[in-house]
Amino acid sequence: MKRILSTPLKICGFLTILLGIAVAILTLGYLIILALYFIGIGLLLYLIDFVLKRNISNKQIFKISQTSLTIVYLLFSAWTYLKWQEHNEITFPKEFSGEAGIIFGIENYPQLPETEFWTKKITIPKNGILITSTKIEEIPNRLQFYIGNEKIRDFKQVDWNPNFEFDCIVSDAKIKAWLFTINGSKQKGAREKITELCNEIGGNKISSSYKSDNSVISTDKKGKYLWLQNKDLTSLPNGLEKLDIYKAILTGNDLTEIPSQVLEISSLQNLIVAGNPIKEFPCKLNKLEKLKSISIAETKISEINCDLSKLDSLEHFDISKNNLNSLPDEIKNVPNLKWLSLNDNSFTNLSFIDKRLENLETLYLYTNKVSELGTETKYLTNLKELLIFDNQIESIPKNIGDLINLQKLEIWNNPIKSISPNISKLTNLRTLRIDDDYLTEKDKENLKSWLPNCGIKYQTRSEK
Repeated sequence: MKRILSTPLKICGFLTILLGIAVAILTLGYLIILALYFIGIGLLLYLIDFVLKRNISNKQIFKISQTSLTIVYLLFSAWTYLKWQEHNEITFPKEFSGEAGIIFGIENYPQLPETEFWTKKITIPKNGILITSTKIEEIPNRLQFYIGNEKIRDFKQVDWNPNFEFDCIVSDAKIKAWLFTINGSKQKGAREKITELCNEIGGNKISSSYKSDNSVISTDKKGKYLWLQNKDLTSLPNGLEKLDIYKAILTGNDLTEIPSQVLEISSLQNLIVAGNPIKEFPCKLNKLEKLKSISIAETKISEINCDLSKLDSLEHFDISKNNLNSLPDEIKNVPNLKWLSLNDNSFTNLSFIDKRLENLETLYLYTNKVSELGTETKYLTNLKELLIFDNQIESIPKNIGDLINLQKLEIWNNPIKSISPNISKLTNLRTLRIDDDYLTEKDKENLKSWLPNCGIKYQTRSEK
């Protein structure tokens, strides 16, 4: 033990190694990288001690070297610890609830206060929005929260998003912010203010220190498109009508309506706003004369009170995952509708189908509660693809023969017990996927003889 602790550097090295081992044990290996870092420094101190002994024969110089290096090490350790303790003390107004934000890098706005004794005290205004020219990289990312004079000890009270970024789209500017949600409130004031700032940047009234690294406008074989998926957006900046894009992807944001700016893009052909809490269907959609496809899947739209008969170019309509049990007539009035997705709703039958849907070529009805293929199939003579798996259908009836142009039928995950010979009329059918839980070998032989040019895939429901 005496040899291990014979010099100041060895003592420091020994204590540092013990600290590393303690960190590894007490955190059950969670901070193993930090523990290895401490152990590595401890071993380095032993190595330095060894080098000093080998190269310094004068005891007085050796002692001075040991003392000097030990002091440097202790000062460095103290500075590192204090630097690690550096944090922001963020104080929200008393009884504040809602969305707050610190918006960084907006030039000509005040700097954040200087750090004093390793603490930067930041006070959020009453409206919850603090705009600063300080850059996000210039301040520590460790936080302590206060509401009024009371420290928040339950971090579940504050939902902190440290990585919010907003591309101004029509310019190359980007806005970075820290967003805070206090007590789970749904207010969106900070994000709305960020949109306003982008509009001011577009008007050359202010500027941001940040530029977009990767444009949200991409290009494929069809042309340019806007990609804004999963950005936590509540609104969009002005000027989108200047974009020559054919598609806008706004999936998975926090939009409560389809932004009016999108409805000004005259070149738009495809609009995807799925996965947003949109409540009302936009009647101004008729302005998009070139629109071919729209997806409003997984929204909060419960009714459509617009005349969609003027949407001559619209062919694809996705209104899946909306808990519908009936199809709005307005959708049926789309004159050239060819592709309709109603999957993951609550339809129990095909009664929603009438002559207005006779142009349909693709129908997605999977994951509903449909119990039978009703006679409404007579209106689907142009249908080429029917996905109706994951329902409650027990038989394929004789009216299946109505679907004379059908090429693909997915009807698996249904308890099919009988199949009408009229399925042989589907001479264009090339793919059939079906469960065989209740089908006999004779049923399978019949299917093979009825559909000689069709690839039939069987599966057992219990194995899925």
